[in-house]
Amino acid sequence: MDAKVELPAGLPELGANETMPPFASGGVAAVWLDQQDRIREATASAASMIGYEPRALVGRQLADLAAEGWRTAAEVAAARVRFGATDSFELLLKGRSGRQTLVEMTAQTQPLPNGEAGSVIAWSERRLRKRSRTETSPGDVELRRLAYGLLRTQEAERMRVAGELHDDVAPLVVMVKYMIEDAQARLARGAPDEAFEVMNGATARLRDVLAELRRISTDLRPRLLDDLGLGPTLHWYCRGFEDACPSLTVQCRISAEERDIPEELKLEVFRIVQEALSNVAQHAGADRVNVSLVRLGGELRLGIDDNGIGFDPARVAEQGLGLGLQAIRKRIDATGGAFALETAPHRGTRLNASWKQASSADSLASAAA
Repeated sequence: MDAKVELPAGLPELGANETMPPFASGGVAAVWLDQQDRIREATASAASMIGYEPRALVGRQLADLAAEGWRTAAEVAAARVRFGATDSFELLLKGRSGRQTLVEMTAQTQPLPNGEAGSVIAWSERRLRKRSRTETSPGDVELRRLAYGLLRTQEAERMRVAGELHDDVAPLVVMVKYMIEDAQARLARGAPDEAFEVMNGATARLRDVLAELRRISTDLRPRLLDDLGLGPTLHWYCRGFEDACPSLTVQCRISAEERDIPEELKLEVFRIVQEALSNVAQHAGADRVNVSLVRLGGELRLGIDDNGIGFDPARVAEQGLGLGLQAIRKRIDATGGAFALETAPHRGTRLNASWKQASSADSLASAAA
């Protein structure tokens, strides 16, 4: 019998009667991932393929098992699985002994026994063959493109936060430091009233520091998103954007119900709206922009359109999308969505994103299969 492995903090135990779904039972090599991309269960066939006992894989991520140079590909693949992608992909895994195994993986959305969202990934070993330096499969090219896009997006976000901390927060902290030292010097020479006034000024500057930190924190992840949901957060952001850009009228129409929007998709949709409105303000020359989020049939659809100057999509395609549109497209691609851009010179721009979602009936049928 395998020894009990302590699970990472925040990872609930499965109950004694909770078992793997039929998709991952029997002799199938499969693992069951939660929404943090951590393995909750693994079949004996999957574990033995890379030299582990099933319980030894619990709490690990696919990226932890990836061979050198494949970690980013594993992270991107796990993100796509989390957002419902069901296409097959290959990963090179490194076993306990160091042996490398190329596996082909296929995912299926499958709730965890406690009702939490999750996915089952079935895999099979493939013959590891040497490829020429120039030989790549379409899947490799797509995976690398997505991985590179995610890394660039992450790096751009880090640079933005680092710049704001350096330019906005650090000078205030340095100012407070000097003010406190000045107050200490005034106290030392017997001028408490003067020291008191300087300390009052330092307190006011500290309030400015806190305000800047709250702003940066809100930019990283608005608390409203967790407290009230995506709809109220988008309405709040659009109102604030309109206040910051008085020449621009922002119409926000949200009819999608919160329960229809996957939790893991809410932050991505918010970021797409942020980036799109920023593009409109900087480049479109528009005075009106509409933001809509609706559910039609089995799709969640996001639309952002403006009445600005537009541009020639053929010319932009030749030169490559701008950084803002690239970031938007990468987010949509990485979450399994479809991206569409409609624009022409002097005719405004419309950005569309859509994500296919299983209906309640489809989810029940999948769980019963």
